[in-house]
Amino acid sequence: MGRSVANEMQYSGRRWFAGASMAAGILMFGAASRAIAQVAPPSPLPQISVSARGEVQVAPDRARVQVGVETQAKTAAVAAAENNKKQAAILAAIRALGVAATQITTLGYNVAPIQRYDQKLERVVIDGYQVSNIVQVTTDKLDQTGLIIDAGLTNGANRVAGLDFLVKDNSKARDAALTQAVESARRQAEIAARGAGGTLGELIELNINEFERPDPRPMLAMSKMADASSAPTPISEGMNTVSVSVSTRWRFEKGIK
Repeated sequence: MGRSVANEMQYSGRRWFAGASMAAGILMFGAASRAIAQVAPPSPLPQISVSARGEVQVAPDRARVQVGVETQAKTAAVAAAENNKKQAAILAAIRALGVAATQITTLGYNVAPIQRYDQKLERVVIDGYQVSNIVQVTTDKLDQTGLIIDAGLTNGANRVAGLDFLVKDNSKARDAALTQAVESARRQAEIAARGAGGTLGELIELNINEFERPDPRPMLAMSKMADASSAPTPISEGMNTVSVSVSTRWRFEKGIK
Protein backbone atom coordinates (compact mmCIF):
# COMPACT_ATOMS: atom_id res chain seq x y z
CA MET A 1 0.00 0.00 0.00
CA GLY A 2 1.58 3.36 -1.03
CA ARG A 3 2.54 6.18 1.26
CA SER A 4 0.15 9.06 1.63
CA VAL A 5 1.20 12.56 0.70
CA ALA A 6 1.34 13.58 4.39
CA ASN A 7 3.56 10.62 5.31
CA GLU A 8 5.87 11.35 2.39
CA MET A 9 6.26 14.94 3.53
CA GLN A 10 7.09 13.82 7.11
CA TYR A 11 9.66 11.32 5.83
CA SER A 12 11.30 13.91 3.61
CA GLY A 13 11.41 16.37 6.51
CA ARG A 14 13.18 13.84 8.74
CA ARG A 15 15.77 13.15 6.06
CA TRP A 16 16.44 16.84 5.59
CA PHE A 17 16.82 17.40 9.37
CA ALA A 18 19.27 14.48 9.69
CA GLY A 19 21.34 15.78 6.79
CA ALA A 20 21.36 19.29 8.18
CA SER A 21 22.44 18.05 11.62
CA MET A 22 25.32 16.05 10.12
CA ALA A 23 26.47 19.03 8.10
CA ALA A 24 26.37 21.25 11.19
CA GLY A 25 28.41 18.70 13.12
CA ILE A 26 31.04 18.62 10.39
CA LEU A 27 31.22 22.42 10.35
CA MET A 28 31.56 22.56 14.15
CA PHE A 29 34.31 19.89 14.12
CA GLY A 30 36.16 21.84 11.46
CA ALA A 31 35.87 25.06 13.45
CA ALA A 32 37.08 23.33 16.63
CA SER A 33 40.05 21.87 14.76
CA ARG A 34 40.99 25.32 13.49
CA ALA A 35 40.65 26.73 17.04
CA ILE A 36 42.96 24.03 18.44
CA ALA A 37 45.47 24.74 15.71
CA GLN A 38 45.36 28.46 16.54
CA VAL A 39 46.06 28.01 20.30
CA ALA A 40 48.86 25.46 19.92
CA PRO A 41 51.91 26.68 21.93
CA PRO A 42 54.77 28.06 19.87
CA SER A 43 58.07 26.22 19.69
CA PRO A 44 60.46 27.29 22.48
CA LEU A 45 63.06 29.80 21.39
CA PRO A 46 66.67 28.53 21.49
CA GLN A 47 68.49 29.80 24.57
CA ILE A 48 71.93 29.70 26.19
CA SER A 49 72.27 29.29 29.98
CA VAL A 50 75.52 30.34 31.67
CA SER A 51 76.67 30.61 35.31
CA ALA A 52 79.70 32.67 36.36
CA ARG A 53 81.39 34.05 39.45
CA GLY A 54 83.31 37.22 40.27
CA GLU A 55 85.73 37.54 43.19
CA VAL A 56 87.43 40.58 44.70
CA GLN A 57 90.06 40.63 47.46
CA VAL A 58 89.56 43.27 50.15
CA ALA A 59 91.49 44.03 53.33
CA PRO A 60 89.47 43.52 56.55
CA ASP A 61 89.01 46.43 58.92
CA ARG A 62 87.23 44.77 61.87
CA ALA A 63 88.02 41.81 64.12
CA ARG A 64 85.83 39.66 66.37
CA VAL A 65 87.39 37.55 69.10
CA GLN A 66 85.44 35.00 71.12
CA VAL A 67 87.16 34.27 74.42
CA GLY A 68 85.90 32.67 77.59
CA VAL A 69 86.47 30.44 80.57
CA GLU A 70 85.23 27.00 81.61
CA THR A 71 85.30 25.89 85.24
CA GLN A 72 84.40 22.64 87.01
CA ALA A 73 83.48 21.90 90.61
CA LYS A 74 81.49 19.44 92.68
CA THR A 75 78.57 21.84 92.92
CA ALA A 76 77.11 24.25 90.37
CA ALA A 77 77.38 27.14 92.84
CA VAL A 78 81.12 26.67 93.38
CA ALA A 79 81.78 26.25 89.63
CA ALA A 80 79.77 29.41 88.89
CA ALA A 81 81.51 31.45 91.58
CA GLU A 82 84.95 30.47 90.25
CA ASN A 83 83.85 31.22 86.71
CA ASN A 84 82.47 34.64 87.63
CA LYS A 85 85.71 35.58 89.39
CA LYS A 86 87.87 34.63 86.41
CA GLN A 87 85.55 36.22 83.87
CA ALA A 88 85.54 39.50 85.81
CA ALA A 89 89.34 39.54 85.69
CA ILE A 90 89.30 38.77 81.95
CA LEU A 91 86.87 41.61 81.18
CA ALA A 92 88.81 44.07 83.31
CA ALA A 93 92.01 43.26 81.46
CA ILE A 94 90.32 43.64 78.07
CA ARG A 95 88.75 46.98 79.02
CA ALA A 96 92.17 48.16 80.21
CA LEU A 97 93.28 47.95 76.55
CA GLY A 98 90.80 50.71 75.72
CA VAL A 99 87.98 48.42 74.60
CA ALA A 100 84.59 49.96 75.42
CA ALA A 101 81.90 47.99 77.23
CA THR A 102 79.66 48.32 74.14
CA GLN A 103 82.23 46.30 72.19
CA ILE A 104 81.88 43.30 74.50
CA THR A 105 78.92 40.93 74.19
CA THR A 106 78.13 37.76 76.13
CA LEU A 107 77.58 34.99 73.58
CA GLY A 108 76.71 32.19 75.93
CA TYR A 109 76.53 31.21 79.58
CA ASN A 110 75.99 27.52 80.28
CA VAL A 111 75.81 25.31 83.37
CA ALA A 112 75.84 21.56 82.74
CA PRO A 113 76.27 18.46 84.91
CA ILE A 114 79.33 16.25 84.41
CA GLN A 115 77.84 12.79 84.00
CA ARG A 116 79.21 9.29 83.74
CA TYR A 117 77.77 5.79 83.78
CA ASP A 118 78.56 3.84 86.94
CA GLN A 119 78.98 0.14 86.15
CA LYS A 120 78.39 -0.98 89.74
CA LEU A 121 75.30 1.13 90.27
CA GLU A 122 74.18 0.52 86.67
CA ARG A 123 73.02 4.09 86.26
CA VAL A 124 74.23 7.55 85.34
CA VAL A 125 75.77 9.54 88.18
CA ILE A 126 76.77 13.21 88.42
CA ASP A 127 80.38 13.87 89.37
CA GLY A 128 80.15 17.63 89.31
CA TYR A 129 79.20 20.66 87.22
CA GLN A 130 80.79 22.64 84.42
CA VAL A 131 80.15 26.33 83.84
CA SER A 132 81.07 28.03 80.55
CA ASN A 133 80.98 31.76 79.83
CA ILE A 134 81.95 33.02 76.36
CA VAL A 135 82.19 36.71 75.41
CA GLN A 136 82.73 38.29 72.01
CA VAL A 137 84.98 41.32 71.64
CA THR A 138 84.67 43.49 68.51
CA THR A 139 87.41 45.94 67.60
CA ASP A 140 88.25 48.11 64.62
CA LYS A 141 91.89 48.25 65.76
CA LEU A 142 93.29 45.08 64.22
CA ASP A 143 96.56 45.42 66.08
CA GLN A 144 94.58 44.86 69.31
CA THR A 145 93.50 41.36 68.31
CA GLY A 146 96.51 39.54 69.71
CA LEU A 147 96.50 41.74 72.82
CA ILE A 148 92.85 40.87 73.52
CA ILE A 149 93.62 37.16 73.30
CA ASP A 150 96.64 37.56 75.59
CA ALA A 151 94.63 39.61 78.10
CA GLY A 152 92.09 36.80 78.30
CA LEU A 153 94.59 33.96 78.60
CA THR A 154 96.72 35.75 81.16
CA ASN A 155 93.70 36.32 83.43
CA GLY A 156 92.14 32.88 83.46
CA ALA A 157 90.60 32.28 80.02
CA ASN A 158 91.05 28.71 78.83
CA ARG A 159 89.05 28.92 75.63
CA VAL A 160 89.34 31.03 72.48
CA ALA A 161 86.27 29.91 70.57
CA GLY A 162 86.66 31.95 67.42
CA LEU A 163 88.52 34.65 65.54
CA ASP A 164 87.05 36.43 62.51
CA PHE A 165 88.23 39.33 60.38
CA LEU A 166 85.45 41.28 58.68
CA VAL A 167 84.85 44.16 56.29
CA LYS A 168 82.56 46.85 57.69
CA ASP A 169 81.40 48.04 54.25
CA ASN A 170 81.96 45.71 51.32
CA SER A 171 79.52 47.41 48.93
CA LYS A 172 82.25 48.60 46.52
CA ALA A 173 83.88 45.17 46.49
CA ARG A 174 80.48 43.55 45.93
CA ASP A 175 79.71 45.85 43.00
CA ALA A 176 83.06 45.05 41.41
CA ALA A 177 82.55 41.30 41.90
CA LEU A 178 79.04 41.50 40.42
CA THR A 179 80.29 43.39 37.36
CA GLN A 180 83.03 40.81 36.92
CA ALA A 181 80.54 37.92 37.18
CA VAL A 182 78.08 39.36 34.63
CA GLU A 183 80.87 40.20 32.17
CA SER A 184 82.22 36.67 32.50
CA ALA A 185 78.75 35.19 31.89
CA ARG A 186 78.26 37.31 28.77
CA ARG A 187 81.70 36.42 27.45
CA GLN A 188 81.06 32.70 27.89
CA ALA A 189 77.63 32.97 26.29
CA GLU A 190 79.06 34.81 23.27
CA ILE A 191 81.70 32.14 22.77
CA ALA A 192 79.08 29.41 23.03
CA ALA A 193 76.80 31.19 20.53
CA ARG A 194 79.60 31.52 17.96
CA GLY A 195 80.55 27.90 18.45
CA ALA A 196 76.95 26.89 17.75
CA GLY A 197 76.92 28.88 14.52
CA GLY A 198 74.90 31.86 15.69
CA THR A 199 75.06 35.05 17.71
CA LEU A 200 74.08 36.04 21.22
CA GLY A 201 70.72 37.74 21.59
CA GLU A 202 69.19 39.73 24.45
CA LEU A 203 69.39 38.78 28.12
CA ILE A 204 66.29 36.89 29.25
CA GLU A 205 67.00 36.16 32.93
CA LEU A 206 69.63 37.12 35.52
CA ASN A 207 69.84 35.70 39.07
CA ILE A 208 72.39 36.95 41.62
CA ASN A 209 73.85 35.08 44.59
CA GLU A 210 76.51 36.56 46.85
CA PHE A 211 78.58 35.57 49.83
CA GLU A 212 81.75 36.61 51.57
CA ARG A 213 84.02 33.59 51.67
CA PRO A 214 85.80 33.31 55.02
CA ASP A 215 89.51 32.69 54.70
CA PRO A 216 91.28 30.19 56.97
CA ARG A 217 91.94 31.67 60.41
CA PRO A 218 94.08 30.44 63.29
CA MET A 219 91.80 28.51 65.65
CA LEU A 220 92.67 28.40 69.34
CA ALA A 221 89.90 26.14 70.58
CA MET A 222 91.62 25.28 73.87
CA SER A 223 94.70 27.19 75.04
CA LYS A 224 96.75 26.78 78.18
CA MET A 225 97.25 29.67 80.56
CA ALA A 226 99.61 32.19 78.99
CA ASP A 227 102.65 33.38 80.89
CA ALA A 228 102.67 37.14 81.40
CA SER A 229 106.24 37.27 80.15
CA SER A 230 105.52 35.38 76.91
CA ALA A 231 105.59 37.10 73.52
CA PRO A 232 102.30 38.59 72.23
CA THR A 233 100.15 36.24 70.20
CA PRO A 234 100.99 36.85 66.51
CA ILE A 235 97.92 37.46 64.38
CA SER A 236 97.74 38.01 60.62
CA GLU A 237 94.42 39.25 59.23
CA GLY A 238 95.18 38.45 55.58
CA MET A 239 92.57 39.35 52.96
CA ASN A 240 88.85 38.67 52.67
CA THR A 241 87.27 37.41 49.46
CA VAL A 242 83.96 38.96 48.41
CA SER A 243 82.35 36.64 45.88
CA VAL A 244 79.22 37.06 43.75
CA SER A 245 77.84 34.38 41.44
CA VAL A 246 75.21 34.82 38.72
CA SER A 247 73.12 32.51 36.58
CA THR A 248 71.94 33.88 33.23
CA ARG A 249 69.79 32.93 30.24
CA TRP A 250 70.32 34.53 26.83
CA ARG A 251 68.44 34.33 23.54
CA PHE A 252 70.32 32.46 20.81
CA GLU A 253 70.06 33.91 17.31
CA LYS A 254 70.60 31.40 14.54
CA GLY A 255 72.98 32.31 11.78
CA ILE A 256 76.03 34.56 12.04
CA LYS A 257 75.29 38.18 11.23
